[in-house]
Amino acid sequence: MIRGVALAAGGVKGIAHIATLKYLEKKKLDFQIITGSSAGAIVAALYGLYGNSDIVRKKFFDAIEEFLPMFKGHMEKVEKSGVWSILQRSLVTIEEYYPFFKYLFGKKKFSDCIKNIGIVTFDTLNMESILITEGYLVDAVMASSSVPGVFSPLWIGGTQNTDGGVLSPTPVSEAISMGAEFVVASTFQRTPRKIPEDQLEIILCVDKWKEIEIEKVDLNYADVVIYYMISAHWFEFHKYKQIYEEALRFIFERRENIEPLAWW
Repeated sequence: MIRGVALAAGGVKGIAHIATLKYLEKKKLDFQIITGSSAGAIVAALYGLYGNSDIVRKKFFDAIEEFLPMFKGHMEKVEKSGVWSILQRSLVTIEEYYPFFKYLFGKKKFSDCIKNIGIVTFDTLNMESILITEGYLVDAVMASSSVPGVFSPLWIGGTQNTDGGVLSPTPVSEAISMGAEFVVASTFQRTPRKIPEDQLEIILCVDKWKEIEIEKVDLNYADVVIYYMISAHWFEFHKYKQIYEEALRFIFERRENIEPLAWW
């Protein structure tokens, strides 16, 4: 049986995916295919290169620590942007966020990976998801992680790419298209945490519910779905260690949520 893992979009919450991979390793549950959107793409690509969750954790943690001042600066820019930000194409340029991805992946290619990796982006010209399985990892992962309106989109193969989570929050169908016959989906509770108080919050809330409904379609095709309950905004990168520890406790202490993995 060909097994796959699909890792969801979620900003810094994507750190939790490393706990999923560590659990699979601990249980000696091998898999050949791993797909990811946005933050899930970062973890998928790192695991594809190194095949070890501890190495992935160290690489990701080191990168966040190295660029944490940069992340804080970008988020301050977002928070101070105000209503006039809607007139801008993006708040953070490619040149500003490229160093983080270069630090992680350098000139590594998909062909350097020891797992079959699929990185999902959203094609803003043809309005469809794209599954990238070749080329330079840095380009594909950076494009997949480019949150619309915050980071500039990236041109790859003649088309303009942005966050893979737009249409594929958890890329289960992409894992199946790569040949996976049994798929574990690692994702997050996405329900809005409060009632909207103004027009902007209503817009964001509606967008969140659209994301939830889109994700439901893909999750129906997964054999196992692991939901993490993480109380952090996608941009709160200073919480990365806390998120990882919470995810570890959840997946190792609440095994009843993932009993179907016994069928693996």
